[in-house]
Amino acid sequence: MGSSNFTLNRHFIVGIPGLSECPDEKYPDLIYSFCLGEKKIISHCIDLQYSMYLAQFYSDCPDNFECIDFATDPGPSVPLQYENFAICVDEEFIKKYKHDKDGVFCQTYVINGVTGEIATISINVYDSSSNPVKIRSIGVTTGTQYGSKQNMNSYSKIINCKNGQKIKVCTDIAVAKVTLFAMFTFLDRSYSFSN
Repeated sequence: MGSSNFTLNRHFIVGIPGLSECPDEKYPDLIYSFCLGEKKIISHCIDLQYSMYLAQFYSDCPDNFECIDFATDPGPSVPLQYENFAICVDEEFIKKYKHDKDGVFCQTYVINGVTGEIATISINVYDSSSNPVKIRSIGVTTGTQYGSKQNMNSYSKIINCKNGQKIKVCTDIAVAKVTLFAMFTFLDRSYSFSN
């Protein structure tokens, strides 16, 4: 994915251009953000130099964009709260599948558009009303790499990969007769915080 395919990101994550999620100059530093829904981001901001008071800001994704949660490359000393961010991704770069039965459902995707050897992948799960839904587990397998999370509505992982590599995404759903939508996408390379 090129940089023109997403908006609404933090200004101090290295490598991601776009609009700041902290619109108030009194609270310019984003601690973390996440998707409140398919089209809405909540950002938690502070002024790191002068205050420890946290402010919340809400942003909407533009038409034809969806909110996706991602993980940063935490490095050796980044606190946990700095590890997550949400951005709006162009629907053209999102693979969606729906599932309405209890049990495990897997889908395989092919990664294309990676310029190096690293990508940040993400899976978000929403209901038919565009609300995040916790499911039993979300798992990802590619080559010898595997990762999963339980009782979550999203999962993001930094992986080693190359163009043409297959990634298997599995969701384990415990909500029968409710239609859920899983969305998969990736960002080229990993992202970290600047100091």
